[in-house]
Amino acid sequence: MVARTILNFVLIFFVAASGVAEGVDGPESSYNQGNVRYRDGDFIGAISAYEEVISQNIENGDVYYNLGNAYFKKGDLGRAILSYERALRLMPGDDDILANLQFANGRRVDKESVDPANFLTRMLHFVFDLFDINSLSVFCLILAAASGSALVGWLFAPQRRFAWIFMLAVSISGLAGSGILLGLKVHARAVEAAIVLESEAVGRSGPGGDFLQVFVLHEGTKVFVERQERGWFLVKLANGVGGWVRDGAVEKI
Repeated sequence: MVARTILNFVLIFFVAASGVAEGVDGPESSYNQGNVRYRDGDFIGAISAYEEVISQNIENGDVYYNLGNAYFKKGDLGRAILSYERALRLMPGDDDILANLQFANGRRVDKESVDPANFLTRMLHFVFDLFDINSLSVFCLILAAASGSALVGWLFAPQRRFAWIFMLAVSISGLAGSGILLGLKVHARAVEAAIVLESEAVGRSGPGGDFLQVFVLHEGTKVFVERQERGWFLVKLANGVGGWVRDGAVEKI
């Protein structure tokens, strides 16, 4: 909650600065209007206000989080999940986003059958979601510098060689782990994911309406986009099943 308060303050400060430059119709005004309309139960108005903030090239997890809440209250499950997913990319590991995303996913028609995760798997997922690419990159640079310092100390201060060896071992181990996690994050970012927005999206064996129907997906389902062709997306589900859906049926995260 402290992190969310700080991020909200940073967002308000940023949009306030933008609002001074752009006048009363700047992003600060839109953001505040969205909050007021949401509290008043005007979810359509809140959505319009938050979308106006986003249209001004402001990428902020709290805006997407609020937008997801408004869409969920409006009953648009697909766009609510899409907004939560976008918020999570900007604020990985945020408890409120994860909780609301989990709750929204529980309302989906399509459910993936997965085995319950054990403790180790849950911990790995927690660590993976805790850091973003930027923070991992900085952490790797710090550990690399620490490794170099330990090596220099080991060479030129032999009287404390044991301490330098210990520091070098810890730094290299941390660097290796952070590097692996960073590589996985970069790979995950390269895989384009999308959310089904239509109430029913038909997956076909080829990029066209005349091809054989393979599956039917419902709003809110997450898919992975492999390629695009003639207004159709080739998507793959979490269970490995693939098919072609119209590009208007899904939207990339």
